[in-house]
Amino acid sequence: MTQKGMKDLDSKAWRAFHKIGTSLLPHLGRQITNHSGISSPEYVVLVALTELSVTSVNLNRLAYGLGWEISRMSHQISRMEEAGFVKKTKNLVDSRCFDVSITTKGRKIAEAAIPLQSIEINHCFSEVLTQAQMKSLIEISEVISAHMKEHHPLNKKVDK
Repeated sequence: MTQKGMKDLDSKAWRAFHKIGTSLLPHLGRQITNHSGISSPEYVVLVALTELSVTSVNLNRLAYGLGWEISRMSHQISRMEEAGFVKKTKNLVDSRCFDVSITTKGRKIAEAAIPLQSIEINHCFSEVLTQAQMKSLIEISEVISAHMKEHHPLNKKVDK
């Protein structure tokens, strides 16, 4: 392949990837709000909390697990606590940290939203792609995620 052909392929691949982020993800976010009245970030946090095998999780661990910056997670959790979806308590081991748990209200919202969102994801994603395409997408995601983790970690210190 020529240098120009490679650049064209790079551009086309990037635009295709970007199009998913600008069309599918906002659509799914709107559907979450339509189905359950919560925002996409609230949904992501509530789902993560419902999937825990323990009753609470350290806020920093939750942020890391979701790939969010700690400050973003802290602000999100504060808003969700005000709405009654989660409860924030001081960590017993390190009083500078907080643990987060889902409330009964948050669990009810998540349990109602998850099946509706699954239908929408299936409609816009799983039913559109072949198994081979899904496997390729998983492979692509894992390669890019590994690169990002190794070369561009979320909590990397920047020298000034």
